[in-house]
Amino acid sequence: MLIRQTNVEEEVPINLMPLIDMVFLLLIFFLIATRFAQEERDSSIQLPGTSMVQPLSAPPQQLIINIRSNGDMKVGPRVYKEEKPLREMLCRVATNEPNREILIRCDERAYHKYFAGVARICREAGIPEVKIGYILNQPVPQVQ
Repeated sequence: MLIRQTNVEEEVPINLMPLIDMVFLLLIFFLIATRFAQEERDSSIQLPGTSMVQPLSAPPQQLIINIRSNGDMKVGPRVYKEEKPLREMLCRVATNEPNREILIRCDERAYHKYFAGVARICREAGIPEVKIGYILNQPVPQVQ
């Protein structure tokens, strides 16, 4: 007697290699993108702390001016040792991008005159408002 076999479909295993490749590509992309976002912030600058104000988050369209303790001004990868090239760059920014925000991050060990000089240059270049970078310290309870 002849017994007929029915077609038994075998389950094909799911190929996870394309998914794993995509996850690794996304991981690499976000690691690189995070590095570019932090590149403008000079890590050698120690910002002064305050405990009275809520922290501000920096929008991505800010132009960040870092002032080192010796008075050197750094914007992105470029270091300005004199005011004239910085003034020219800020005049171009004020003309081409009038709504761009400026964030000044001054080292707490720097003299106030360096910060005041950069703020004056921004005002002379036509930038209506600048923001100041600082670190928010937790308030210390006062014992009375």
